[in-house]
Amino acid sequence: MSSDIESFLCNYLQTTHFSIQLDESTLLGNEALLVAYVQFITDEEIHEELLFAKTLESDTKGESIFKLLGDLFQKKSIPFTNIISVATDGAPAMVGRYRGFISHHKQNISRRVFSQFPNLSHTACLDEDI
Repeated sequence: MSSDIESFLCNYLQTTHFSIQLDESTLLGNEALLVAYVQFITDEEIHEELLFAKTLESDTKGESIFKLLGDLFQKKSIPFTNIISVATDGAPAMVGRYRGFISHHKQNISRRVFSQFPNLSHTACLDEDI
């Protein structure tokens, strides 16, 4: 049943614009975990779903995070151009000017996206904000 839900979600994300929320955490034993949630509108309602929770095999750098997400998107045929906003915790691996996830994302999506969505945004969600 869970594979049916994952398949439905990935198929839906192939054809709709969505926001993604990423969080990298270090677990006991120095193991790094990346969690991704997506938010999208369907039937005039906002939905939030867990896209994945995966272990980062190498390190927690922005490039590694971007590669993990890129590999999943390529495997599931989800275009990066469907992402209209990204929310993170503001960690350097996510928002670093030159090597953070956001920087890699901006470098690797086509200029066409910026003309379609000139307000493509990033939001840092800090504990103090809650």
